[in-house]
This record gives sequence, structure tokens and C-alpha cells, in this order.
Amino acid sequence: MKLVKERDRDNTAAANRAAIHGARLRTLEAIFRHPAAHNLEWMDVVELVKEIGTMDQKASGEYDLLVAGKHHLMHKPHSKDLTGSEVADLRHFLQDAGWSPEAPSEPAPEPEPAAPTLLVVVDHHGAKIYRIDAASGEATGKVIHPYDPHHFLHHLSHKGQPEETGQRAPEDITFYKRIADAVAAGGKIIVVGHGTGKSNAAHHLTQYLRVHHANTYQRIVAELTADLSSITPPQLLQLAEHY
Repeated sequence: MKLVKERDRDNTAAANRAAIHGARLRTLEAIFRHPAAHNLEWMDVVELVKEIGTMDQKASGEYDLLVAGKHHLMHKPHSKDLTGSEVADLRHFLQDAGWSPEAPSEPAPEPEPAAPTLLVVVDHHGAKIYRIDAASGEATGKVIHPYDPHHFLHHLSHKGQPEETGQRAPEDITFYKRIADAVAAGGKIIVVGHGTGKSNAAHHLTQYLRVHHANTYQRIVAELTADLSSITPPQLLQLAEHY
């Protein structure tokens, strides 16, 4: 029975695939296999094409394959199996005709909202994490809010850090791990620190992410410095908007 000959071109490959079963489906899957199958028999291809279209032998000895309005001319192989190039040509022909071995797909889910840009403000005493969103309503531009996806404290304190100015304890890896966990589900990341070199906790954070959380590290779009002793959220937003 010619199941595809009169189908509209807009039929999906998944719907076509659902129309065949058993040996015909296994042949279709073999045609689309990567790397190309080397034991695909001519007679199996004949049976598949006759199931989904038509095949006629021309006076020249070539075979005219017709599927969903698409034509493909090919010679019968010298052996019982098709060559790799013949399989590739057949695959392209069936793709053009709307066929694929893929199972019907699930309906596409509703797109999720874009992950927010995160602003991590960190020094050796603690860290604050904000999210930057588009303003709602009639307002334009961006707004900044505290970010707390897993009900962490907005301020992540560095417990091993003495309060006295000029004294700094050895780096506490768990401090940076907590920040990494907090920003794991966000989008782009802007890190704001204070000071330079090893005195800048932002530097330690980015190095920790580079080594231990490569995917999160790749989301960092800027590493900035600022006077964190008095900077306000609106000023942080203004600083971050350049990026």
C-alpha cells in the first residue's frame, strides 16, 4: 500500500515514521545510521520504497524511486548490499521527501524565562548576590533585586575572616563553594570585588569557579572593582549596565 505518495509535503518526518513498522522501520533506521551501514541490502530498500512510494525500472536499467513527489534515480548495486555513497544519497533523498527514523516528538514545552543576569559583590568579609531584570510596567531600563533562589542568606559571610582591617585569614574554600551553589542556576555573571591581586576576593572567586565549576565560570562576562564600603544597589546597577 502506498502510504506516502499522496501525502502533503508539510507532513512531518515523525508522522511519516509512525506509518511503518517492523522490517521496513529497521531498514529506514539503517539508512539513517551514522556511520553509514555497510550491510544494507538492495531488496530491503526495494521493499521499503514500495511501502512508502513507488519504484519503476527505466529502459536504461536505472530505477526511478518516487516518494512524496521526490524522484531519485539509482542503479541496482553490483552486489546485494549498497555502497556507503549509495546509502548517503538515499538518505538525502528520503530526508527531502520528509522521512526520518525519529519517533514522533513530544509537543514543545513553553519556553522558560531567560535566566537573569547575576551580580556578585564579594570581599573577604562576605558576598551579596543580586539579579538584574528588565523593569516592569511602563518603566524602561533595568532594576536590581537581591537574588535568593535556594533560600540562602542574601549576604554570604566569610566566617574565617577577622573583622580587623588589614588581617586576612587563609582562604575558606567553602565560602566560594556557597557562592558557586547560589549562582549555579542563573545566567550571565558580573563579579564586583575590592582591591587588587590576592587581596581581591573576586579574583579568588573566579579562580575557584574556573577550576571547580567550569560551566559557571564560562558565564562570567565581567570582573569589576569598586569601593564596596559605601556603594549602593543603584550604583552597582549603573556599574553593571555597561556589560
